[in-house]
Amino acid sequence: MDGGLGGVSTARTGGWRRLIVVALALDAATARAQQCVGAAAQPPASVEALQELDLESLLDIEIYSSTKSSQRGAQTPAVVTVVTAEEIQARGYTTLADVLRVVPGFYDAYDLVSHNVGIRGVNGGPRAGGNVLKLMIDNQPVDFRPTTENFFGEELVPLEAVERVEIIRGPASALYGANAFLGVVNVITRCGRAVHGFQLTGHGVLVRGRPGAGVGLVAGAGLDEVDVLVAGKAWGLDRSGLALPTTSPLLERSPGLAARGPSQEDLSRPRTFLGKLSGPALAGHVTLSASIQNSDAVGEFQSFGVLTHGTRVSLINQNFRIGYDKSLSDDVGVSASVHYLQGRPAPEERLNAGRVDYVLVRSMGVEGWGASAEARLSPTRQLALTVGADFLRELHLLPTYDRLYVQDVRALDGSVAIRAGEVVPGEAHGARRSLENAGVYGQALMTFSDDITAIGGVRVDYHSIYGANLSARTGLVYAPPDSPLSVKLLYGSSYKAPSASQLYTQPLGVGDVRGNPDLRPQYAHTVEAATGASLPDGRGEISANLFATNISGRVEFRQSGLFQRAENTVTELVVGAEVASRFILTPSLHLRVLSGAARTVWQRAGSELGSLVPVTNQLFPPLQVHLIGDYLIPSAGLRLSAEASYVGARRSSQSNAVLKGGEYELAPYLYTAGAISWTRVLLPGRETGVNLRLANVFNRPWVDPGFGGIDVPAQGVTAVLTVNQAL
Repeated sequence: MDGGLGGVSTARTGGWRRLIVVALALDAATARAQQCVGAAAQPPASVEALQELDLESLLDIEIYSSTKSSQRGAQTPAVVTVVTAEEIQARGYTTLADVLRVVPGFYDAYDLVSHNVGIRGVNGGPRAGGNVLKLMIDNQPVDFRPTTENFFGEELVPLEAVERVEIIRGPASALYGANAFLGVVNVITRCGRAVHGFQLTGHGVLVRGRPGAGVGLVAGAGLDEVDVLVAGKAWGLDRSGLALPTTSPLLERSPGLAARGPSQEDLSRPRTFLGKLSGPALAGHVTLSASIQNSDAVGEFQSFGVLTHGTRVSLINQNFRIGYDKSLSDDVGVSASVHYLQGRPAPEERLNAGRVDYVLVRSMGVEGWGASAEARLSPTRQLALTVGADFLRELHLLPTYDRLYVQDVRALDGSVAIRAGEVVPGEAHGARRSLENAGVYGQALMTFSDDITAIGGVRVDYHSIYGANLSARTGLVYAPPDSPLSVKLLYGSSYKAPSASQLYTQPLGVGDVRGNPDLRPQYAHTVEAATGASLPDGRGEISANLFATNISGRVEFRQSGLFQRAENTVTELVVGAEVASRFILTPSLHLRVLSGAARTVWQRAGSELGSLVPVTNQLFPPLQVHLIGDYLIPSAGLRLSAEASYVGARRSSQSNAVLKGGEYELAPYLYTAGAISWTRVLLPGRETGVNLRLANVFNRPWVDPGFGGIDVPAQGVTAVLTVNQAL
């Protein structure tokens, strides 16, 4: 079996490593000063500071991601949600999935290995891992490129290092490229000078009474204009003791599954690292960044080997970036960057398909590099122009499965044919394919007056397989600064090329997924109307939007004969509405009401599949409602938070419906959570923060839709005690 990327040049990898080390040394030697971008002050932890921040209007908060320039929330030409570090801290969130769960329009189908996050009625299907979204850390995409899935769990980034999360709902390919298909999530990290020292974090966890732990460190400093931030975290969680839900069609076909009992040794051991160094160099500003994720979890509820007690899914994802920014004048700025990426299974990964003689080892990976350049121009006070180009080249080791024998296999004459520890390569082992994408884009932001803003943008991507593809956006915003009312009319289109996994993956057995090299890209067009209003006397605000999204050629793995084959399944029209509101009932008591509704109203099968298919929302609830209450007791240094969510019924996946003999629904459920935060200065000048979060308070069981004949149980009641100590 190949190591690393199975033969991708280690010399080339070493060259990139040397380049990064040299660049770090050069920057550290020549940097003198530059204010950290994106986080100017330490996120306050005191209850008094949290109370002041909560009084800030959500419509007035500054937003960057929707236009790559800072704008007032009400004025930005997109439907955007911002979740601040204060909210993350106060509610005891430990993952980005926690954050997105209560954002209108999002739903997470979690199989205890990966978070398959969907948006606005659309889920990417089997093994999608939220690939209908573009996930970035400080504007750098961090998806796992062999599958384009995203990491939303503890492995993504230490949340103590996060300044804010900006979430765009709707296509954003015109600005962010091919994978910004139905939304963008940009995780913006803190400035090192805001940390100003060390912050130690410890977590004690109980998952249905089973103990676990997490430990993390954030270190940061700023000297003159040089800024550095380093953060890392490691977890150990035990989710054992869960049974296969009785809704699973596979139980009817394989009654012996029930005899395997509940999940065993179901451990999750994610790791994450983040580093940033910035300062002046070459008459401009240079930033070097690195992010490394290690997603590592036992997979007891994977369709290829249910409750086999031997599957461990472990992936390593690495991204390194050098960015340069320079202001040529008050009206002109330029930036450029180069980045290197690598993704592969970790050496300890093992996939148990129920065989006693061997386990499977994935042979796949990617190594790639990219470059980008951008110019920002303001020829007049009213007009801001952004033009840019980028390029990405990836060398993929195409996905297949090797057999690692765990016992001797003997021939008919009794001799040893295959020895324990020997690896037998799978079909197409070692095959490689290079994928490239080049894009050019332009955006014009026109401020006609303090009341009216318009935007127009276009991008052309040229893919090495699919040629030229066009994405566009336009919008008109009416948002007078002295008026409580704002209105937005928006349009956006996007395109997404199939991943290497969707194109080329080989199945590990009957019923597993198979790639399809004849796939076509998928396209989306969305129109939106949004409005926001501040309530009188600073009592809060309400924002609402309506949307309609047409998706053509949606790609997912679909049951076809003995395998789930990647296909352009449907063209469909999804419509919906979202509401986000906050009410300040008293200075200490705040209530948020958030909801999202989405429904497929028209659907047509792809050409490979024939005629019309049923109009359903597979894997996605048509209605979700979230209530979040916060009560502050400044004199005691306490903040109490409570959450309650209604999640509507979800339709089964297509592969499960085939095995069942027809579609079925999973029952709606009520999710509850509560958190208590306490903050005090126990060490001179350094704050201590304690948070206790209890999720699924009443231990109400629910089932998430799965694939290949199984549904997935919820993790159950989970308590997390978090202690943060600044040093």
